[in-house]
Amino acid sequence: MAGAFAGIEPFATWLYPLAWYPTLALLAAAVAARGGRFLLCSPAFLLSALAWSVPFWLFFELLNLRLENWYYVFLPRDSAARWLGIALSFATVIPAIIVTERLLDSLGIARELRTRGVQLPRAPILPALGALMLALALVWPRALFPLVWGGVFLLVDPWVLRRAPERSLLADLERGRPGRILRLLMAGLTVGLLWEAFNLGARGKWIYTVPGFEDFKLFEMPVAGFLGFPFFALEAFAAWQALVSAGLAAPAEERDRGEVQPARTPPGVALATALAAILFSAVAIAAMHTKTIASVVPTVADLGAPTVPLARVGIDDPWELAEADSRDLAASLGTDANGVRGWIERARLATLRGIGAEGASRLESIGITSVEDLAEVDPESVARRLSTAGAPVQPARVRVWVRAARETARQR
Repeated sequence: MAGAFAGIEPFATWLYPLAWYPTLALLAAAVAARGGRFLLCSPAFLLSALAWSVPFWLFFELLNLRLENWYYVFLPRDSAARWLGIALSFATVIPAIIVTERLLDSLGIARELRTRGVQLPRAPILPALGALMLALALVWPRALFPLVWGGVFLLVDPWVLRRAPERSLLADLERGRPGRILRLLMAGLTVGLLWEAFNLGARGKWIYTVPGFEDFKLFEMPVAGFLGFPFFALEAFAAWQALVSAGLAAPAEERDRGEVQPARTPPGVALATALAAILFSAVAIAAMHTKTIASVVPTVADLGAPTVPLARVGIDDPWELAEADSRDLAASLGTDANGVRGWIERARLATLRGIGAEGASRLESIGITSVEDLAEVDPESVARRLSTAGAPVQPARVRVWVRAARETARQR
C-alpha cells in the first residue's frame, strides 16, 4: 500500500490485485482459525472459483457497455500485462464473496435465525421477472440501471432451486432459514467496502459515472451505490451454486455436511463449456478496450518530452514531471523555460483523473492546454467541441475531468 501511495511501480498500477490476494488469504485463515476449512487449500475449489469469476464479472462488463456506469484508467501499457491484470483482478470476485460469508457463518451470525417459510412459484415467473429487469435496465439505462443488481439472481437461482434445492437461496426462504441470505448481504457490503478502499489508492483503477450520483461519493463509489453490493453478492453466490450444481465447478462445502453432491458433467461437455467461457471472456475484454478502458499508463515520451535528458535529472514518469518546477528543471536541462513549462502542463493534464496522454492531446486540440484551462470550461461544451473536432469523449468522463481540475485549481 505504501508503494502504491508513493507512486512506485508496479505497486501503483497493480495495487488492486496485490492487495486482494493477501486479503483473501487472511479471510480464509480467519475461517480456519475458528474451526472451519481453509478453503484456499482446496485446489479444485480455488482454481474453479478463480476461473469462473472472470467470465461471471465480464458479463456485467458487457452490460456496462450500455449502462456506462464505470470506466477504467491507467491500466498497463503492454496488452499482455493488461489482459493478465484484468483476469487476475476479476478472478477474486466469487472467492471473496464465498470466503467472507463463511467467516460470518463461523462467527455464528444469523446461523440459528428462523422465520416463517415463503412458498415460491415453480413456474418461470421469477426468471421472466429477472429477464425483464435486465431488459429494462438496458433499454432505459440512465433511470433503471439499478435493476441489474438483482435481475441476474432471479434468472439463475430458480434453476438452482429446481436442480439442487439445498444450494438455493430461494429454498432457504421457503424453509424459513434466511441466515445464509443475510450473511451474503453483509458479505457483499463488506467486500464492496474493501474493493472500493483498495481502488481508491490504485493508479490503475475504475471511476464511476453513475447518473445523478456523481457528486456524493465514498472512495470512488457514489454512496447510494453501496446498496448494490449486497444484492450483487446474492447474484455471485447463485451463479456459483449453479456452476456447482451443473458439475462445472468444485464445491466449497465439506463432504460430511450431508449435502447432495453435484452432478458429474461429461468431460466433453465440461471442456466445451470451458472453451466457450474462455472465448466469451476474450470477446468481453476486447469489448472493454473499445469503450470502458479509457487510458493506459502514460510515459514521458507520450507527452512529447525528451526521455533521456529528463531521466538524467531523475524524472522517469509523467507524475514526477507534473510535480517539477519549470524554472528549476529548465536550469537543470539548460533549455528554454517555456518549452519545459509546456511539458509540465501536459503532464499535469495527462495524470489528472485518468485523462492520459491521448485525452490530453484531445483537449489540446480544442485549445485546453492546462489544468487551469480545464477548470474554467463547461463540461458539456467541451464534450460537444471534442465531438466536433473528431475526438469524441463521453460527456460523463469530461465531467469527471472538469470536476477534478476545479478541485486541483482550488488547492493551488
